[in-house]
Amino acid sequence: MDWDKQQKLETSTRIGKQVWLNVKGGWTPTLWGTVDDEVSILGDGVKHVIQRIRFADGVSWDGSEYGYKTGAFTYDERSNAVKWAQYSQCLSEKEYRELVEKARNKGWSVF
Repeated sequence: MDWDKQQKLETSTRIGKQVWLNVKGGWTPTLWGTVDDEVSILGDGVKHVIQRIRFADGVSWDGSEYGYKTGAFTYDERSNAVKWAQYSQCLSEKEYRELVEKARNKGWSVF
């Protein structure tokens, strides 16, 4: 991956963006909350992230203020753009520890 593409990938973020999820068994998206912060690592042309999401009013089922979601940004050569790939990730134990350590360093109390 060339430097310009890597820079696009590294600077991609969803902080401040709304997160909409489909409720299990339903078809209508529901506002889950807004991305409040994220930690990331870059590897093999993919930016892996854990997002901290501030729940929207009435969303929390257990009184928590935040929820967490993992995902990744990838570079799409066809469109020459960075894409959000929210499907399941496969990270090594070392990579996941690195992400968790970054979250701890930011003061996230979840880990």
